[in-house]
Amino acid sequence: MSRIYRYKVPVDDRFHEFALSGHVLSVGCRDIDTMEFWALETDGPTVQRAFTVVGTGHEMPPGTKHVGTAVAPGGVLVWHLVEATP
Repeated sequence: MSRIYRYKVPVDDRFHEFALSGHVLSVGCRDIDTMEFWALETDGPTVQRAFTVVGTGHEMPPGTKHVGTAVAPGGVLVWHLVEATP
C-alpha cells in the first residue's frame, strides 16, 4: 500500500533526518521558518535521509543535491530544499 505524507524541515542551517520508504513528490512553504515536502511512502524498507534548507545565493553544503524550491509567504524569500547524498 502507498500513502503520501508531509514532512517539515526547519530553516535553521542544520540537517534533519527522516526515515523514508519512497521518493519526494513535491516541496512547499506555508511558514517563513519551515519548508515542507511530501513523499510517497510504501510498505518497503525505509532509508534514513537528511535534508536542510538554504536560501537563494547561499552556498549549498558540500555533498548535497537540490530537491526542490519554494517561495516563502510574502514572496520575499525563496528557500531551496537540499538532501545529503550518500
